[in-house]
Amino acid sequence: MENFLFVFITITFLALMSAHVYLVNAFFNRLKDAHQALWKSMGEPKWKIHFGDSSFQEAMKYIRQKKFAELKDSHLDDLHKRIKLIERTSVALALLIMFVTVLDILQKG
Repeated sequence: MENFLFVFITITFLALMSAHVYLVNAFFNRLKDAHQALWKSMGEPKWKIHFGDSSFQEAMKYIRQKKFAELKDSHLDDLHKRIKLIERTSVALALLIMFVTVLDILQKG
């Protein structure tokens, strides 16, 4: 049973991470389309794996600190809510994966 639960939670976690990437890109695209001057001033952020380029990190801080609220853009608000929900759910699932793993180790040990 634990193996099934572990696989299910892991697949769900990976799906949530994919959705997170999609929503962050959608957020950046909305900035690009509706608030181009701001998007350019932020260094034209896009989701990417990188080393040494802080534009993505700064853009994520902008999202997490909800600095976009002054734009009064309901689409950005909706994307932010969905991003936060995915982040919270992912953390909960990661903790659950660790709990199930520890429980399995203790039962077998």
